[in-house]
Amino acid sequence: MALGTVLTGISEFQIYEMNHAVVYIAWSIWWISVVLAAAASVLLICLIVSRETRSIESVTGAWLLLVAPLAVCASTGASIADYLPTDLAYITLIVSYALLGSGAPLTCCILVLYVTRITTFKLPPHDAIVTSFIPLGPAGQIGVAALSLGRIANAVLLDSTPQLDILGPTMLGAGVLIALMSWGFCVFLLTHAVFSVVYQRRSAVIPFNISWWSLTFPIGVFGSLTAGLGEVLDMRYLQVNFMVMVVLLLVLWMFNMVRTIAGAWTGSIFGIPSLANKEDATKESTSSAVTICDSRPTDRYV
Repeated sequence: MALGTVLTGISEFQIYEMNHAVVYIAWSIWWISVVLAAAASVLLICLIVSRETRSIESVTGAWLLLVAPLAVCASTGASIADYLPTDLAYITLIVSYALLGSGAPLTCCILVLYVTRITTFKLPPHDAIVTSFIPLGPAGQIGVAALSLGRIANAVLLDSTPQLDILGPTMLGAGVLIALMSWGFCVFLLTHAVFSVVYQRRSAVIPFNISWWSLTFPIGVFGSLTAGLGEVLDMRYLQVNFMVMVVLLLVLWMFNMVRTIAGAWTGSIFGIPSLANKEDATKESTSSAVTICDSRPTDRYV
């Protein structure tokens, strides 16, 4: 996912104009990110299935990070394909759609588990409640990838495969439709995340920890999706929303950076309070069990 951010920056800021070889360097790095994303997603899921026992109560938004790189690589491939020759852009387009085809269903499956978890059990602990924003990122990334790939397919298929020229506008329309549905679902996830934070804030103060950085990626992806739809649909409302999200994202970055530096200096940022609370509860229950055992009469066989 970090490589995807770098590659998107290369395409968005048109660094390739300085040296055309940058395009092929970026394309090579993209293939590396594809291999890493596919391997990480498949291997981690296999490890969870084969070596761990999970309950529905243990599902968190962090599970979506297992498959999020697949959709990120798909949207990054669309950004790079726009500057590649037609034959290379066609290959990149096919691989990107394959990545989206594997990442989107897996994301939806985990989202079903996540929604089941939040409707069946209580909210996450107050010190980890900020992670409620994480599902916003992968859900929005599906829309970003579908919209970006649809726009590229509309141009590439006309030149590479004339017999499929009618498929280009169809894929563009499908990309816009998927992006709209993804945007609507992101609105629900954002509303739920804000409600969760406000609800937990009423009962206890939410301490700053490393999980606060989970705010930046989801809001950034939601902003990208909003900007893409605003450009395609020519809706000023969405464009204004994108500008508001950019300002909000900048403020969050500055806030998290300052608090992280301060927490690293004092050492408080490296703790995981919710995990510590679980360990304390486990120790307390263990000591109580030991006390009960010690208090039993020892002469019952006499």
